[in-house]
Amino acid sequence: MGGIRTLALGLVACLTVAQAAWAAPWMTLTSTSIKDGARIPVRFGGDDQKRACSPRNPAICPCPGKNVSPQLAWHDAPAGTRSFAILMYDVDGQYGAGVSHWVAYNIAATTTELKEGDGTAGTGFTGGAGTRSNPNYIGPCPPQGDGPHHYLITVMATDLEPTLAPGLTRDQFLAAAKGHLLSSATLGGLFAREYN
Repeated sequence: MGGIRTLALGLVACLTVAQAAWAAPWMTLTSTSIKDGARIPVRFGGDDQKRACSPRNPAICPCPGKNVSPQLAWHDAPAGTRSFAILMYDVDGQYGAGVSHWVAYNIAATTTELKEGDGTAGTGFTGGAGTRSNPNYIGPCPPQGDGPHHYLITVMATDLEPTLAPGLTRDQFLAAAKGHLLSSATLGGLFAREYN
């Protein structure tokens, strides 16, 4: 009888812990610039007049956007967060191989928002290296004739001190952050020239 009672009390304790975990808030990402799952407004798209066009594919130019980085705000980061990172990725770019548009890290643990334009200006973070070796935000701009590309923006909470060297690629950052990621939140949008 005592063994069954002990087992029952143990199960109740486990369920209580599990319920507390589910009741705890999880990290969220919001934006006043981009609606999750919707078309990304043209002003946040790329502007190739400010950077070299691809000599391999002239159809990439010109882009219709203004290259303004979107406003992003995140909430309910877990305890132990020492820095944040932001990755923006075009999952359809390069015929499905993907294109990294923005790699930003060493964002202070006390920061919960980047305002519109901060990503373009390089404000509040250390710039990594996107696919075009860009240290700051480069907006969406699929080649002419492509259907809508899917762009994901992910904010990651890490227990890393904000001391990583500048210029890390997406893969290099993820390798450095392996075992140090605490939580993340993602929003996504679509961009194609034909409807912008």
